[in-house]
Amino acid sequence: MARGSDEPNPEDGKILSPEELDIADDEHVTEIDEDRYVVSPDVRTGDAYGNQVDSDATPEPQPEPEPATPEFTDANVHRWLAEQMADSNGRYGFDVTAKFDGNVDQQQLVSNDIVTVFESFMLWYGRQMDGSTAVEDVLGILLSESNVPVKFPPGSFKAMVRSTGLAPDDSIADLVEHVEERDGAEF
Repeated sequence: MARGSDEPNPEDGKILSPEELDIADDEHVTEIDEDRYVVSPDVRTGDAYGNQVDSDATPEPQPEPEPATPEFTDANVHRWLAEQMADSNGRYGFDVTAKFDGNVDQQQLVSNDIVTVFESFMLWYGRQMDGSTAVEDVLGILLSESNVPVKFPPGSFKAMVRSTGLAPDDSIADLVEHVEERDGAEF
């Protein structure tokens, strides 16, 4: 009797059952289209993104990766603040965080006027020192007690002397007495 093409040939190997023919759940198989598969004999297959594929599920589009959040370090914060200051529209500026007797305060200013920036910084700093002492007194004390000598232009000194009401024939002793009476001199 001649074998028909329907009859199994024992030399061809074992006959597979319908369950054994269902390859959809095999980790080595990826369905790429209806009734079309990619089969890998020794490597798990995946989708175009390298993810394992559940053959029963429709592949979902992958979300755009979120941008990496930079590490929160002092260096990164300082770099960010420097970039913000560099990108500002003023020629001069400051951004400072300071601790005064346990309290932390921040101040930032950008301007095209260098005197305004310096004055604002000094006034802010002076106000942080002592709420019961006038800012001009605090700044005078800080400058006079620091190791930084301050040199005032002659015009400032002349204006201070004129503000006393003293005449050219008055003595230096009169000037000193006037400054002492007023508890200091304003330049």
